[in-house]
Amino acid sequence: MDMQSLLEKLKIRVPLFLAPMAGVTDMPFRQICRDFGAELSYSEFVSSEGIIRNNRRTLRYLTFQENERPIGIQIFGHDPRVLADAAAFIEKTFHPDLIDLNFGCPVPKVVKKGAGSAVLKDLERLRDIASAVSSAVSLPVTAKIRSGWDDKHVVIPHIAPVLEESGIQLVTLHPRTALMRYKGRADWSLIRQLKENTRLPVIGNGDIRTASDALRMIHETGCDGVMVGRGALGNPWLLSQIKAALSGTDIPEDSSSSDKINLMSQHFRKVLKFYGPEQGYKIFKSHISWYTSGLPHGSAFRQKANKCRSVHEMETVIATYQTLLKELPEG
Repeated sequence: MDMQSLLEKLKIRVPLFLAPMAGVTDMPFRQICRDFGAELSYSEFVSSEGIIRNNRRTLRYLTFQENERPIGIQIFGHDPRVLADAAAFIEKTFHPDLIDLNFGCPVPKVVKKGAGSAVLKDLERLRDIASAVSSAVSLPVTAKIRSGWDDKHVVIPHIAPVLEESGIQLVTLHPRTALMRYKGRADWSLIRQLKENTRLPVIGNGDIRTASDALRMIHETGCDGVMVGRGALGNPWLLSQIKAALSGTDIPEDSSSSDKINLMSQHFRKVLKFYGPEQGYKIFKSHISWYTSGLPHGSAFRQKANKCRSVHEMETVIATYQTLLKELPEG
């Protein structure tokens, strides 16, 4: 399936994707990013083992609302049969728009089990996993990969036929190696290399911090769309700016300090509703750091927020900070 056909199938107008991020892309965050322009989002990556064991916490990651469509569920694991069974269960029970295979996570607890980017060490196993999952579901199956395990084992020259022959319909490349984690620079030339050597649609991911970055990635690599991850943390306005740039319309201005804190407050309420008060305020602390990065008195606010031991304390600290920002001149 070519990119245009896939976009039409998923009812995507602009190829702007929100990256799956562990501990981040839960339902509240996905809904906010969709409001700001993300046309396709993914769940946090979900353990195939946890799915087939009917683990309650794991299954929570699979829930989404109809207004989030199109949405992909991303799964990871090392056993082709388990991944296939998990994908079939997801399709039958949750009915997402696609299944995405995680071949990129560099986190040690994942790669030690032979999953995530560890699969890039063995392209035959990657083929087995992708083939098994593609055969188990009627949904489109996509893959997210890194450039390889390390600089000496870059897989881009070899992986295209493996993906094509195993039924993958779209591939997203984050052109860092597993050992780089999130350091160093993403090598966009590898996105171009992959694009030139595959008939599959290729989505570029990595180091997109501005709308001009997104346009430059497409221009330099020829990729079919862009995926935004860490750049959207605390700054979903980036998505609206990229969408405008890709659509050829006027790019919205950067958000003000008050805009960020007002959205942060809305996001906090969504998180409390989704997780409940006992867990919600704890989970939200990382988002506070992202929203307030670079804001006036942000460091002092973060220190107070991190010391909060209840929803009420957190609400009071946020309200006090909102009042402070209103009293400060913008700029």
